[in-house]
Formats: sequence, structure tokens, C-alpha cells
Amino acid sequence: MTAATVAAPTYSHRFGNKIPNAGLTCQTFSHTWLTAETDEADDTVEFGYVPGGVVVIGFINKTAEIDTDGSATLTHTIKLGTTALVTEDDLVQSGGGEFHAITPQVCSSPTLVSVVTVGTAATHSDGVQYLTFLYYSGQ
Repeated sequence: MTAATVAAPTYSHRFGNKIPNAGLTCQTFSHTWLTAETDEADDTVEFGYVPGGVVVIGFINKTAEIDTDGSATLTHTIKLGTTALVTEDDLVQSGGGEFHAITPQVCSSPTLVSVVTVGTAATHSDGVQYLTFLYYSGQ
């Protein structure tokens, strides 16, 4: 089998709030994980796009337990464009939430948010993951 890519929802391109000043705002993306998206390394799910002209300063990761095995192995890399923000994140093994403060990322054009499967699921269970990106206007 070959690793698969799930495209971002068509409505997500160039969608999102961009306040025309330095006010902080956010955008939430969600995805319901299916077995075919966690069974091979490099399976990629595109969550959507943050708008152009913003500076991303962090994000919240909230997810259900997607790998329900007693010895869970599922891990993800969370990316903004081509930049890996978090590598081998294992929150999907237990479910829960976490906040990541990141080095500010300037997005001059709409930038894709994606999640790549690194370690595959031992026992997959469908579940929803939410990624909320915090940003301010950079232009």
C-alpha cells in the first residue's frame, strides 16, 4: 500500500478571519480520523488553510483517543505549510488537549495546516481532532 493524502475541505481555502490590526484571533480546524488515515507512515490529512498576511504564534491540539491499544503507537507530525511545528506528537494515544507556543510563523499567503502519521495506529478508533491556530495580522 501507498501512503494516502486526504485533501483539505474545499471550503477551507482562503477562509478564516484576518483582523486588519494586531489583534489576536484564532481559527479552528477539525477532522474525523478513519482507519485508512492512520495505518501507514506518511498518511497525510490536510485540515485547511490559515489566511495570508498573518503571524501564527501557537495552537491548541484537542483530540479523542484514536489509538485505543494498551500499547498505543500512533504519533503525528503537525505542520504549517512545510514547517513541522510538533513531531511525533502522541496525544492521539490517550486523547486530551495541549497548547503549543511556537516560534512565530509568518504566513504571507494562505498556508496549509496538515497532520502526517509517523507511527501507525496499533488499534484504530474513529475520533475527532481539533486544531485551533492563534494568530495576528502581520500586514
